[in-house]
Order: sequence, then C-alpha cells, then structure tokens
Amino acid sequence: MREHIVWLGTQLEKERESSRDKTVLLKRLLDPDDLGHAVTAEVRKQAYIIISDEHEREREKWNVSN
Repeated sequence: MREHIVWLGTQLEKERESSRDKTVLLKRLLDPDDLGHAVTAEVRKQAYIIISDEHEREREKWNVSN
C-alpha cells in the first residue's frame, strides 16, 4: 500500500511539472516579444482560451474547498 501511495505522489508531481511546462509555453505564445510574433492570431486566441479556462477551473476548485 505504501509503495502505491509513493508511486501516486510521484505521478502527481510529474503531471504538475508537465502542466507547468505547458502553461509556460502557452504564455510564451501569447507574448509578442517572445514567440507571439511567430504565431497567428488564431493560435494566440486558442492559447488565451486555454489559459483562461485553466485559471477559471482553479478558481472554482478554490471556492468549493473554502
């Protein structure tokens, strides 16, 4: 049982790191001084929607837990 809990914790950390990496990439796509100039407005819009939706889900989780 303990081994499984440790494994789950490790998997959770990997998922968190992956999520952070994706968020960093999306923010770079939105930044016109970084990658933003190289992508279309459609891609920037999609990146903005993804970040906004993620932020809204986090806010809802926080509101429900408090």
